[in-house]
Amino acid sequence: MDTNESSRIDPELEKSLLEYQGNLTSDVRLQLLDLLHCIALCNLGRRSDLKKLVGIALELLDNAQRYNSGPEVDFRWRIDGSTLVVTISNRANRTDAERLMQAVTSIQNMTHEQIILAFRQQLTDDGFGEKGGAGLGMLHIAKKIGKNIKAEVRAVEDGEFICMSQVSAELGGYIKGA
Repeated sequence: MDTNESSRIDPELEKSLLEYQGNLTSDVRLQLLDLLHCIALCNLGRRSDLKKLVGIALELLDNAQRYNSGPEVDFRWRIDGSTLVVTISNRANRTDAERLMQAVTSIQNMTHEQIILAFRQQLTDDGFGEKGGAGLGMLHIAKKIGKNIKAEVRAVEDGEFICMSQVSAELGGYIKGA
């Protein structure tokens, strides 16, 4: 096999590898993570960053479960070229929607060093939010993969919003079955 060929993502994989629409409970989240780990291993091979890539999904699923004002989410894990794209959408109240946008906007305005510093500072804060979060989710993702985080919020009814979070991670060299 040609070396250049072995570093490309199989064109058949340039599609959604996992889509889930439905209720998000702790049990469902654990099942999705087990499935994602298997999908990642089968489609990306043994990689030193496999845990990090699945960890992105864990953070997004945790945030969606914690701040979801409805029971359902829309979760997608796909490969687009040489980029892993993880997307989740859920309903949220105004406060949580605004907090998501503020977190992503803040991250976009930080350097990598500032992201690391903000993460460390948040770790040392004693407080948890009213829904149990410590504000680490998006900072943790940014610390791992940089500013490749997007969020969109749109109103659906009085005080309710659809929040979409998307994280992209460059896969670099493709290693399957190594």
